[in-house]
Amino acid sequence: MQFSTVPLVGACVVGLVRYRRLETTRRYLVWLSWLALLVTGVAMWFAAQHRPNLFLAPIDTAIELTLLALMYRRALWPLAVARYLPLGIGLFLLGTALTYVPRLDTAQFSPVQHFIESVAILVLAGLYLWQLLQPPTTLAPLEHEPMFWVSAGVLLYFAGNCLIFLTSNITLFHSRELSMTVWTVHALLYSFLNGFYIVALSVTPRHPATMEGITQS
Repeated sequence: MQFSTVPLVGACVVGLVRYRRLETTRRYLVWLSWLALLVTGVAMWFAAQHRPNLFLAPIDTAIELTLLALMYRRALWPLAVARYLPLGIGLFLLGTALTYVPRLDTAQFSPVQHFIESVAILVLAGLYLWQLLQPPTTLAPLEHEPMFWVSAGVLLYFAGNCLIFLTSNITLFHSRELSMTVWTVHALLYSFLNGFYIVALSVTPRHPATMEGITQS
């Protein structure tokens, strides 16, 4: 579980080194990585003190959804959903603020916010991939599309999270060993996610050729 921090640090380093060469969309990803590292550092400090740290989860989720949604807003423009994403972000943050009750005496937390985030990001990633495959046919390799790598990562990570967060409190009540296994799987998924983020921050985008352009030429 501690190893999952290593890919996150890698994403932070790559983002910092390449920051000046990145467009706005990927700069959001750099901010996401550094803020996630900050929250992770605070969580590890609480864990070292043998104190619950899951009260940080809603803060982390709010940051993550906000920055990912802003990335997809740029990637999905001019689809109608992109115009309404700021409203969706605002409602999510408002709901988070109104329901946030930080507690240091429990290892349980409400999974509702995380489930909503997971479903929302999965929908946005699906819409992006759907848009990416629409005509005119893209001839440039997909591996040069940063948001393709981001979408691949979030599809894997948040699909697993939907089940993990809904069952987290149940597994904790049933068995500490089972709970640790579930969160180990979560850490593995998080490692893969940040691995995809590293690739997204590293690739050089290319302007794709299209079948339409080839036909006209």
